Amino acid sequence: MKKLKVLLIAEACNPTFTSVPLVGYNLVRALAEREDLDITLVSHVRNEAALRADPIAGMVTLCCIDNEALARPLHKLSKLLRSDGLSWTIGTALGWPSYMLFEYKVYQQFKQALTADEFDVVHRVTPLSPTMGSPLAKWIKTPMVLGPINGGLPWPKDYPELRAQEKEWLVPLRKAYRLLPYFRSTYKHLKAVIAGSKHTATEIPAVFRGQTWHMPENGIDPAKFTLGRVWQAPSGRFRFITVGRLVPYKGVDLVLEAMAGSDLLRQAELLVVGDGPQRQALEKLAQQRGLGDAVRFAGWVQQTDLAAEMQQAHALAFPSLREFGGGVVLEAMASGLPCVIVDYGGPAELVDEQCGILVNMAPREVLIANVRKAMEAMVQNHAMCAAMSLAAIAKVRANYLWSVKAGKVVDIYRTVLAGKNYNK
Repeated sequence: MKKLKVLLIAEACNPTFTSVPLVGYNLVRALAEREDLDITLVSHVRNEAALRADPIAGMVTLCCIDNEALARPLHKLSKLLRSDGLSWTIGTALGWPSYMLFEYKVYQQFKQALTADEFDVVHRVTPLSPTMGSPLAKWIKTPMVLGPINGGLPWPKDYPELRAQEKEWLVPLRKAYRLLPYFRSTYKHLKAVIAGSKHTATEIPAVFRGQTWHMPENGIDPAKFTLGRVWQAPSGRFRFITVGRLVPYKGVDLVLEAMAGSDLLRQAELLVVGDGPQRQALEKLAQQRGLGDAVRFAGWVQQTDLAAEMQQAHALAFPSLREFGGGVVLEAMASGLPCVIVDYGGPAELVDEQCGILVNMAPREVLIANVRKAMEAMVQNHAMCAAMSLAAIAKVRANYLWSVKAGKVVDIYRTVLAGKNYNK
């Protein structure tokens, strides 16, 4: 087949960062490693040093856009308003003006090449937010793909206090993004959208007439995160692990309360990996519930160390109440850990009954009891854990390796270029 020339736009793309920049980098790197693509990568100047020092620099033509005159002061304002790391909606809103300038500069940089049809496809990988429009979609004739995009998951009705705890004051105004310049024109001109979650797919406006594909944004690189093999029954205590920012919606307190109310779980142990504004309160709760010798707070660890910790654990306890993606869940599955999750949002689209226990969303006390029951089942049924472990690894290998995901993205490119009307 003809090698496709692709203009990849990944404003957030950095191998040394976490979260969205790392997701963007991993997908771009997997695409860059393919021999059937000729990639020009456009990213932000803040990522240039890291990308130049990375092997990806020899795989793509790299262009970095400098909009710091606007982006820097807005970023400083965002940090000031979000001093405790909460209120993500404020950060997204303040990022809108600088991203519009970013794409305008991309257009100015590549206008001549795009007018001359030098690229087969334009693909915007990041930002991941579905609220962030793309002026470029209206300005060019080259087929354009957007995604994976993810976000907008409703706050759970059983936890009305959660939104206030996360300081999400702008949520009532969130839908105003549909009135922003270029939002409608983005979806009117796109050829394909990759939705990272089923909910996000429902938020794609009716003006969109292209193809919709479903593909969670997270993935696994087995060179960095070794796939598990055989689940090892504990020789001593059964070890649970939970990973993430220590903020209210992650539900670490639910795990602590579940353990505190069970003689069986008090004999197990829990490793909490992560940090955040709730850490001190969680450490105090563990002490108050008499879990001091059963719970260890490790703070943030390097990904290689996290992989090693997961290899030493026996199950993931991750009852996050509002999770868009669930990269931690994929890492646990790749490590061969059976998972206890809440049946809501991104994790529920990754974990099925073959590789974990999905607990129904419910009011706090009911949810704690059900999480306790699921964790106890893990401790008591090692044969179930071993079967779930194998199923989890197989699912990751078949669907969520970055190389597999890159192959699916290329299929999307070729389907779009063939003019097929195909939604998946």
